Amino acid sequence: MYRLGELSPSQRITYGSAMLAVGTVAMVIAVVIVHWAQFPVEELVDGEFVPFQVDFLNWMPRGIWWKALGYVIAFGASQLMLVGAAFLFVLGRKMSWAVASIAATLAWLELVVIFGIVPSEWLNFSQTDLDWSSQRLVPGLDPIPSFLVLGNDISISWAVIKDSISMGYNLAMLVLGGLFAYKIPDVYGGRPESAAAPDEVTSPYGRTLVKGDR
Repeated sequence: MYRLGELSPSQRITYGSAMLAVGTVAMVIAVVIVHWAQFPVEELVDGEFVPFQVDFLNWMPRGIWWKALGYVIAFGASQLMLVGAAFLFVLGRKMSWAVASIAATLAWLELVVIFGIVPSEWLNFSQTDLDWSSQRLVPGLDPIPSFLVLGNDISISWAVIKDSISMGYNLAMLVLGGLFAYKIPDVYGGRPESAAAPDEVTSPYGRTLVKGDR
């Protein structure tokens, strides 16, 4: 984390702008993939199935797994956009009310994405496209071998798998969020003694350049 605090203003602008631009382009691509992947492949016309024509993007692949891929790209794009914005408008800047407001807004957006949008879209996707309902039982777990459950007759439905994945995701994000909050002060904590010394940069006159205090 301390290496982030050692980035020069030009590096922060370069990295932040690149991440923000790539994230924006990736988000547009993800929205297009998710939108067109939902169209059916065929339609019934006069008693016969014919290819479903959409528009000039009719060549784009469709199906639930392409939709899932679009969701994954959209999540990665959102993270690139938020991190890029943090590099541009928060990292390395002297704290003020304006910078604190921007940082708080970015943190709020990140929490909305991680704990609001992602779990909601997962439940929608698993309940509709995957049809992981309580009426569908998991093959191999219908029922669970009786010797594992003290002779009882127990089956596992896809709804249990869906909710278990959701619970595991939320717990993992809580742990990662706490770890990030614990480590973020290290950004401005300086290089630890255990770390290797930074490479010395010399001026055209042969003198070592030293970064001034913030």
